[in-house]
Amino acid sequence: MSNRITSDALAVCAAILLSGLPTATRAEEIPENLKGTGEVVVATAGGAFEEAQKKAWFEPFERDTGIKVITIPSSAKLLASAKLGQPEADISNINGGEVPTWVDNDALEKIDYTFFAKETLAGLPEFMKGEYGLGSFYYSVVVAYNTAKFPNERPKNWTDFYDVKAFPGKRSLPNCDLMLYGALLEGALIGDGVPKDKLYPLDMDRAFAKLKEIKPNVGRWWATGADAPQSLIGGEVDMAAAWNGRIVTAKKQGAPLELSWDQSMLQYDDWIILKGASNKENASKLLAYISRAEAQAAFAEAIPYGPVNKDAFKLLPKELAETIPGAPGIMEQQIVQNYDWWVQRGSDGRTNYDVAIERCTTFLSQ
Repeated sequence: MSNRITSDALAVCAAILLSGLPTATRAEEIPENLKGTGEVVVATAGGAFEEAQKKAWFEPFERDTGIKVITIPSSAKLLASAKLGQPEADISNINGGEVPTWVDNDALEKIDYTFFAKETLAGLPEFMKGEYGLGSFYYSVVVAYNTAKFPNERPKNWTDFYDVKAFPGKRSLPNCDLMLYGALLEGALIGDGVPKDKLYPLDMDRAFAKLKEIKPNVGRWWATGADAPQSLIGGEVDMAAAWNGRIVTAKKQGAPLELSWDQSMLQYDDWIILKGASNKENASKLLAYISRAEAQAAFAEAIPYGPVNKDAFKLLPKELAETIPGAPGIMEQQIVQNYDWWVQRGSDGRTNYDVAIERCTTFLSQ
């Protein structure tokens, strides 16, 4: 899991109690093929995020299967250890866009879907069932705004975000380091009128031209997830591209903020099994267990990220389901970020991400 999501998870969880989770499926209801002995080692982000994982996933898995879950801190050494054939852990969370890099480094095992129940597989969207990455949870970049600035007519999407005449005021956008995870180019193109089904491949020339238009109205180019809500609350800006969890948390704390799901960018983390994992079979069992609708619902109640199993939404309270990405009624308004496009290489060997970063850095320095 990236440091960016780690910090967001900690911030979101700070105000959320980890009690009151749905009753997990009892051991006698767990398929025999998921039971076993031994252990599985999980590299995780620590803090409140790890506590949510333990409550919703790891502790019930130990109880129901007899397999012990050991957690270790995730670190930058994880990829190197897998490349050396001596992985520090069996499985871990990473951003979905990072999976191809791990594959290129021959650092991953294929996901073994034979351990998954048919109903579990049916509940997972196809793009969440990758050969080397399994969807873990959803989060989103949304258009957020200060309600005091827009008491009547309120911005609804990227089209409104980039319309400074209809919605005057300062904006906040991600800086180059967070260009991908902050959906900087995608938001600009949608704001320029590109239909969401025609978004990829991204037209970089058009995107940076649109960013050049809005640049005089940008009050902050944010460098962390906390920057966007802070700049909204402090009055530095009136509208911001932001991660949904940050805005929801600020609202719970009384901030006059709101967000819109229309044209929001749906993002996700993946589970991966590291190459040479000592407990590969137990790792597969854990992934099959936590991908079930019941386990996914439990995690969503522990932290307001969207469950990737669509059947989990049937088990969640209505007031929660209406505030998390990927939910029915919300999913239809969202755009799934195409991580595959970002890692495609041109004839010069550089990825689209490499090219975009170079252009973004030049753009902001001018």
